[in-house]
Amino acid sequence: MSLNLIDHLARLNDCVFALVMAITFMGFNLPETIKSMPNIEINHFLLEQLKSLGIYITTFILVAFYWISHIQQFSYYKKTNEIHLIIHTLYLMCLFVIPFSNELILTISNNVFVKVWFSVNICLIGFLSFISWVYATNKHRLVDENLDRQIILLVKAKALIEPCCALISIPIAIISPDFSDLVWFLIPVTSAIVDKAFKVNSGAM
Repeated sequence: MSLNLIDHLARLNDCVFALVMAITFMGFNLPETIKSMPNIEINHFLLEQLKSLGIYITTFILVAFYWISHIQQFSYYKKTNEIHLIIHTLYLMCLFVIPFSNELILTISNNVFVKVWFSVNICLIGFLSFISWVYATNKHRLVDENLDRQIILLVKAKALIEPCCALISIPIAIISPDFSDLVWFLIPVTSAIVDKAFKVNSGAM
């Protein structure tokens, strides 16, 4: 496979991520009568949108973390092949479902199955990202043969953070849909811990 193919794939990923991030915001709809509404009703409407805004911010951050992971992985890829492209196509397919999952959450946020659907969607994206990296780095198949083992392990570990948090959120959503949203705050904390742990291990070697 030509090296140019991995460049095309990287650009396609950037376009998909940008599109998904933009579409997630489209769940906000202003009422047609907002111009004629009194200030009290406008204030009430804005307060009602706070929960939706929180959901949007959470979804945006989740997608942003996957985008960062995608950039990190692609910085090490030297080439691609048919199997890797298939894995990545499935990854992009699941990523494109995010706006639909986000719309469901915005519309019926207290529904347990909607919360589970959203978590499963996030989980599948993460696991496919992990599988893509494992395939690419197995015997240094699609990466530089001198790529450090610590880097490979670090990217593997970080690829699993979001899907693991998604799995944790599922039983919590069944018990309390509102509390399940708090699980996503574990992602940046866990990511920082993983980074620090690997820096310590690298320094000890």
